[in-house]
Amino acid sequence: MDWIDKIAFSNGHGPLAAQGQDHKFGFRRMAPKVMEHSHWHGHIEINYLFNCSAEYLINGQNVSVPQGRMLIFWASFPHQMVSTEGDGELVNIYIPLQSFLTWKLPNEFVSNLLHGGVIVSNNLHDSDVEITKTWQKDIDKNISAILYQVISEIQARVKRLAIEEYSTFNPLENGEYKANRSLVSGLSHIQTMLRFIAEHYDEKISIADVAQSTGLHQNYAMKLFNRVMHISIKQYINQLRLQHAQALLIDTDKAVLNIALEAGFGSISRFYDIFQRSFSMSPLEFRRSLGY
Repeated sequence: MDWIDKIAFSNGHGPLAAQGQDHKFGFRRMAPKVMEHSHWHGHIEINYLFNCSAEYLINGQNVSVPQGRMLIFWASFPHQMVSTEGDGELVNIYIPLQSFLTWKLPNEFVSNLLHGGVIVSNNLHDSDVEITKTWQKDIDKNISAILYQVISEIQARVKRLAIEEYSTFNPLENGEYKANRSLVSGLSHIQTMLRFIAEHYDEKISIADVAQSTGLHQNYAMKLFNRVMHISIKQYINQLRLQHAQALLIDTDKAVLNIALEAGFGSISRFYDIFQRSFSMSPLEFRRSLGY
């Protein structure tokens, strides 16, 4: 649960290649400032504009965001804050794409983002300023159980946005700059694979099963998944299983063997091996680290 507080770039980096940080959540609070250049990275990005307004250039299209709004977009499209007005604060939240796609949000909402749409809330809630301050304090504590709670609350806030009234700007449909259209080609297949994995990761499934859900050749499906998600199908399945196992370790007193089987791992030894490699501790050590 190593969170980042900013996105760092080096020259020559393309979409989904931001210093290998795409798998990490991120949070920062700052005074809004104009960016000299566009940048891009693999996260779903949330911006809160508290007592300030801003104009963005996202994939070649101007997007004006009034004061007191929340916007969300897939940051793999080049984006840049080109002007700002007011003395308020900007809060950036970075959500790894693979985590975001497990949140079971409305299909239209997710599809809008993955096809270059910028979604802007029609208004904020009175609690938004205070809850983002609480998230910042909780992240600074760096306590695993609290960090998981912060993620859960961010997920709930995005779900609320997805079912409320919002405005959508669609750079890919309306803008003249189309350089990143290749990113979204094949996304319907990616969404099909992600949906299949989400429904079956706790069962015994293979890469061939995932590819078959799309009708694609297995090798092409693997390459497409890697190109868009920057993670292999096998690694992604294991990530979902690990997330499931972590939730059970935190929220239940079930035996580790039962947790391993319920999360989709074929054996206790395989579960221990993958868990240890991913978190540098055993499942029991993870549970004890949370004070349970």
